[in-house]
Amino acid sequence: METIGFVCRAISATDERKDIPFLIAFLMILLAPSFLAAACYTAFSRVVWFSCPTHALSFKHLWCFPRWITPTFVTFDLFSFVIQLVGATQISRAYDHDSSRDRSIESSEKKVVAGRTILVLGLILQMSCFASFAVIAVRYFLISRTWRADDLGDWKLWRKLSWMINIAAGLITVRAIYRTMEIPQDKGSGLLYLQSHEWCFWFFDALPILITLLVFAAFHPGMYLPRTYTGLTLDKSIAIQQKDEIRLPSVISNTELREYRPQDFPRGGVGMRV
Repeated sequence: METIGFVCRAISATDERKDIPFLIAFLMILLAPSFLAAACYTAFSRVVWFSCPTHALSFKHLWCFPRWITPTFVTFDLFSFVIQLVGATQISRAYDHDSSRDRSIESSEKKVVAGRTILVLGLILQMSCFASFAVIAVRYFLISRTWRADDLGDWKLWRKLSWMINIAAGLITVRAIYRTMEIPQDKGSGLLYLQSHEWCFWFFDALPILITLLVFAAFHPGMYLPRTYTGLTLDKSIAIQQKDEIRLPSVISNTELREYRPQDFPRGGVGMRV
């Protein structure tokens, strides 16, 4: 969607009289990051189920319900996507039906107050949802350091994946804040600058999404998680069972880990006879 959007944007820049490329670019660039957000939600859920000890899989420790991480955030993301799509469609229709030569998306937004309001509500919902997710993801990254002794042995691997999720979450949050501030501009509000200067779009929208795509390509979840964790669905009960089976031999008491010295054994004991 991003590729299609930027190709249509380039075509529209060469011929401003073509409406279709402009409208496609507006919709694709606006809506595409929702799918990157959904990828972050899914990757974070798999990291939690892979790395979090069974006793910590609770709302108290994670600030979210483990079994509903992906469904909850993806549902809100999908809901915000639909709201944005409805608002953007109304604005694009107003633009398409305007026969004046000086028409623009900005003027169409002002004429279609309902579409503009719907679009802004969708952007605010998406920004709030992803900002909440970013807080939860960063917090888990910090508290998970206390569980290193109970790790499956892939500490460095899934920590790299956590870094990817946190970086992507921060970048998409920056882009969501920019879009939320850029769309509802009015004269005298101070936000008109964001729409009237091209560098704002490239720096706060295009660049964060490009870096996010590069981060996903460099740190793909399939490189750091077992194959059973990278499918479309994850059987939580089997994941817990496998995790407990792997950890069982490593759960050793402090007494068993005691470092014995020769003087700790009595003379003439079994060890001496052997």
